[in-house]
Amino acid sequence: MTLWIRITRPLFHIAIIAASFYAAYLIRLETDLIPFVQLGIPPIPLNETIVYGAIAIGSFLIFATTKQLYALTKFVHNYFRIFAKVRLYWIIFITFVAYFWQWFLFVWWISRFIIIIWGVVSGWVMLIFDQLRNIAESWSLARHTHKLLIISNNKKKAEEIVEKLKYDNRQTEIITIDDRDSTQHKHYHTTLAIGWVQPTRLQTIMDTIRLSNNRFFHIAEWYFLEDIIYTTQTLGPIVALEYKHSTLEWWSRIFKRIFDVIFSLFIIIITTPLMILVAILIKLTSSWPVLYTQKRVGEHGKIFTFIKFRTMYTHLSTGTEFGGNKANKVYEQLIKKSNSRKWVIPKIQNDPRITPIGKLLRITSIDELPQFFLALQGTMSVIWPRPHLPNEVEKYDIRHTRLLSIKPGITWYAQIFGRHKLNFDQEAKLDLYYIKNRSVRLDLYIIIMTMKVIFQGK
Repeated sequence: MTLWIRITRPLFHIAIIAASFYAAYLIRLETDLIPFVQLGIPPIPLNETIVYGAIAIGSFLIFATTKQLYALTKFVHNYFRIFAKVRLYWIIFITFVAYFWQWFLFVWWISRFIIIIWGVVSGWVMLIFDQLRNIAESWSLARHTHKLLIISNNKKKAEEIVEKLKYDNRQTEIITIDDRDSTQHKHYHTTLAIGWVQPTRLQTIMDTIRLSNNRFFHIAEWYFLEDIIYTTQTLGPIVALEYKHSTLEWWSRIFKRIFDVIFSLFIIIITTPLMILVAILIKLTSSWPVLYTQKRVGEHGKIFTFIKFRTMYTHLSTGTEFGGNKANKVYEQLIKKSNSRKWVIPKIQNDPRITPIGKLLRITSIDELPQFFLALQGTMSVIWPRPHLPNEVEKYDIRHTRLLSIKPGITWYAQIFGRHKLNFDQEAKLDLYYIKNRSVRLDLYIIIMTMKVIFQGK
């Protein structure tokens, strides 16, 4: 419930700003505000006023997000101080925009009356709403109990921490660093390490809770783990480092999901004629079915149905609905004779199972187009590490399981650094780097470079 309360904050802010702006606009249109006096108020352009309102709403969201006013994973301390800063920056910005357009570009102008009335009314309404919303969030936090595990080599210090965290209504267990058997980390909502803890122990905890929604904090300043993001967080009066797997959390995930939907729809619409043509060519050169389906491992280790255009002869494609045991035996023989990539993920050189049209589909990656339907559905994402088979995942080292902490993708970071030429360990390192350093700029770079790789046929 607390999460939903936090999600409503930007939505209500948008509604309040828009409603206040519209109310100020209607008041501005009135010419008889003073009884028996008709005011000679010049008209204002409606379309330009709407554009200005949209700019103002968007800029407020940007300022608020930058200042972490809309944090979803934590209670925002000093909320109204941050809110006041955001409002100040916002007022300065929208005033600058109004006068810049009017005096320098001579395109349109906005009423100063609207800016003043709008700013005052929206400010007071937002303050009242946020006060009520913060009360509701505090009430929700008080009602819900979370299990907290504290790991420390100093039990007295750990008990002091517990005393300070009582306001958060947590069920707490304290264990020593050497008490390894009782640390079932995935059963706790939060794990808090205090003071000196072996880096290997910290890494083990991260790998244990990686596929869950649990949080991990460390009150220390001198430990750094592999493939981990560090952010400073407050636990009541305590400042701690929170260890995370990726920068892609909460709002970032929402924006990435929006991107996946829009981009997938765009690709599906423009490539539908091509996909129909490919389906016809596959049928003309081999038997049914046109699509190849396979069970792969997705986010948090969940099994999902992976689809692509079939590029192999039907009777040689692995899977019970295709070639069955006979195809599996052929595949195992090819791995022994022609495998060019050892260990987890095999790669068959000059694979005789591929049809003539299948070779072209693989070189151009057209066989991957049906996966955009999975990205639209939400099973996959446009950009993330590629999904692997269950028997391949069983061979993962524990650090490779970090690849399962997010959705599988259609294209991926390792794709642009050699595609099939990399061994699995090299590919995993690149994908783990992406998980840790993911950004909008990096996503755009991967999309552009993927297109380059496809056109070059590498």
